[in-house]
Amino acid sequence: MTGPARIHIVTGGRYHDFDLARLTLLQVMAEDDRIRATCGHSYDGVDDLAGYAGIVLYTCDLMPTDRQAEALDAFVRGGGRLFAIHAANAHLEFTDGPAIVTSGIHIPGLVKPTGEHIAPLFMDLLGSRFLAHLAAQPMHIHVEDHEHPITAGLQDFDIVDEPYIATPIGESRVLLSARYKGQAPGYVLGDWPDDPPRPQLYVKDHGDGGVLYMPLGHACGRFDMVPMMDEAPVVRGPWDDPNYQELLRRGVAWLADART
Repeated sequence: MTGPARIHIVTGGRYHDFDLARLTLLQVMAEDDRIRATCGHSYDGVDDLAGYAGIVLYTCDLMPTDRQAEALDAFVRGGGRLFAIHAANAHLEFTDGPAIVTSGIHIPGLVKPTGEHIAPLFMDLLGSRFLAHLAAQPMHIHVEDHEHPITAGLQDFDIVDEPYIATPIGESRVLLSARYKGQAPGYVLGDWPDDPPRPQLYVKDHGDGGVLYMPLGHACGRFDMVPMMDEAPVVRGPWDDPNYQELLRRGVAWLADART
């Protein structure tokens, strides 16, 4: 490898503690002396990733423009790698009402599943589209693939987080899975009675590059739910969990490996 492995972090959107995610990701990257990191609060600048090894997305209800999606697609097809976390595949749109209160949060209506017309090229790149999530709860994470370098040597573990439900797009290699069922209060698709293995980490080829997606990772700070509530309970979710931090570490290393 010649020179550093440059990685760009995008953290932004709504209803999440992006400061916590950004800080943790930078701390993980600081452990790897190959990496030099840059940060952004939006997709501005993603059309200039020449010389970068990878990009990390921790966003919610933040979609790239068509031009930005094309740039991301071209970056990965050209050999770059993308690591998307949690709600990067979620576009939030509400029904016309009536307003409801769930978990103390006042929302104008039920949350619709992310539509197929929303950023289709970007969703194809990510490999899934957000539908809903259940209330945060303990989850048992099962290692589906012990052969892939990202999960080699890992064992099953338990974690507390939001169980995400998404529509897969295209083919991917599932590395971690979990089973869960129940209600998704506040969502149009609010009843999930079946519990098939749902991907919690997958990797997919995309041209000469690749995409890694992990739905785990909810966190919310004191003021992150404004205007739905003035102050929210602080939730760090899995970000303090050593198993989750190991997944971040391995995901970041996978990005840097694109330069080797």
